[in-house]
Amino acid sequence: MGPQALSSALLDLEPRLEIVTGHENAQNPDEVEFAVVWNHPEGLLLNFPNLKAISSYGHGADGLLADSKLPEGVPLVRLTNETMAEWMSEYLLAVVLLQRRQLLQHTENPDYIEWGIAARHPGNQLSILGLGYLGQAAAKVFLKMGFDVSGWSRTLKQVEGVSSFSGNDGLTEMLQKTDYLVNLLPLTTETADLLNTETLSKLKRGAYLINVGRGQTLVEEDLIPLLDEGQLSGACLDVFRIEPLTEEHPFRKHKKILITPHNSCSTPAESVAPQILENYKRAVSGRQLLNLVDLAHGY
Repeated sequence: MGPQALSSALLDLEPRLEIVTGHENAQNPDEVEFAVVWNHPEGLLLNFPNLKAISSYGHGADGLLADSKLPEGVPLVRLTNETMAEWMSEYLLAVVLLQRRQLLQHTENPDYIEWGIAARHPGNQLSILGLGYLGQAAAKVFLKMGFDVSGWSRTLKQVEGVSSFSGNDGLTEMLQKTDYLVNLLPLTTETADLLNTETLSKLKRGAYLINVGRGQTLVEEDLIPLLDEGQLSGACLDVFRIEPLTEEHPFRKHKKILITPHNSCSTPAESVAPQILENYKRAVSGRQLLNLVDLAHGY
């Protein structure tokens, strides 16, 4: 959903708002008090000297923090949204069940599965890297489906029914029993390149990888050897270091890699507009903001 859709949704809620879509259309930069951005040019926000808050138009904060020239002292916020969490959980469940029931293999080779026999990939342990808002929502969906669910995060989380881990030792312990690994981690200095040969080799042999977090968390050149040697049974990738993924990228030709175009979920304007409007009202009145970005941890 683009800026026009968000503008319309906000005006439906508060018709008296003055909204400018596109920084080039801001005739009076001094009057701009609140900015909603996604992948904006570096230093752009310095043009608005009276900003009271800056909102990311998504769950992640890395797009904001990639700007090394942000206005000093202006708080940053990100979104958490139930609809986005539902869409993400739906995507993840679809991918896991495709792999579990071997449906893609059957479509590629109809003789792969014996007639009248239910094909089912063994293993029931699903592990989630990142137990934030999206991770916890996904965990609840998989628990309802009868999976054994584990989760790893920077700090130990308490989520009913989920075995929680943190730290390097906790990560190793979790990976060793994992059949399906879902990466929902934000991009920070700690998570960049986390999914590499060393880490993924700790997974149970034949595990399946799903990356819907950030492309920079996966060392791309390490993935194909792990697939070819059977350490990983397959991978579904929705995010990449460079997007869109080039037609020549080796991932496109590999039979064990399922590629989707960064569409595991998107930001629904009508659903997030109330939260953005609430943060705007809080910002201009000096009240505590929702979903404030922790600059020390990067999300």
